[in-house]
Amino acid sequence: MPVPATTGQLRSNIADMEIGDYIVWRYDSSGEQFIDGTLGAIEIPVNGLVGTTSLNNYYWYAIKADKGLLISDRIRHHTVTWDSMNSNKIIEGLPKTFGNVSGVVRSLSGGVGFVDNDGKLSMKDLGLGAFPADNEWDRYIKKGSLNEKVKPNDDNVWHHLNTFSWAKETPALGTWVTNAGTSLSATNAMRIVRGYESRSDNRGVAFTGSALSQNYIGFRPVFEYREV
Repeated sequence: MPVPATTGQLRSNIADMEIGDYIVWRYDSSGEQFIDGTLGAIEIPVNGLVGTTSLNNYYWYAIKADKGLLISDRIRHHTVTWDSMNSNKIIEGLPKTFGNVSGVVRSLSGGVGFVDNDGKLSMKDLGLGAFPADNEWDRYIKKGSLNEKVKPNDDNVWHHLNTFSWAKETPALGTWVTNAGTSLSATNAMRIVRGYESRSDNRGVAFTGSALSQNYIGFRPVFEYREV
């Protein structure tokens, strides 16, 4: 696959990155790191690796979306449960240090329900995205231009139209009505997923059981760090 469709630059150091730039996220004999080299490594498919696959000798890309925030350009692993991710501390944040940059690897926020025209919670999909509207999925992927360096909601940047990404949140409890007229009941055992807009019902905001795994739902890692 080509590099992410951003007019930003490929960087070799996190400290040099500006919003819209991208960097190689790689696992090899040296461990997990951010570098500009891909020689001898295998690119992760845009729909991710099966959850049991070792990351050794694989690479993909991370894009700088905001100050102190890198977002993976694809799901890293699919067929993983939210519960297993949570037990491994990668929902809220697993401490990591890359070179001299310390931060956490975690999941994106994705909202808890649908948003209405007044910015309030709706249990009916009005095609406006998730509530609260200021969630990371909508801010950076669905609507973000990254300082005019990408087209919002571009699958050539985020590879998200045929996959769901696990979000942090539990959905608002009750009956949701999708824009296809389908009624779905959310419980405490569910978690939010975002993406998969190629579906016939265009469910960009959805939920599923936290203990379930599917080959189209996966972990899209974020690296959050303190940027001075």
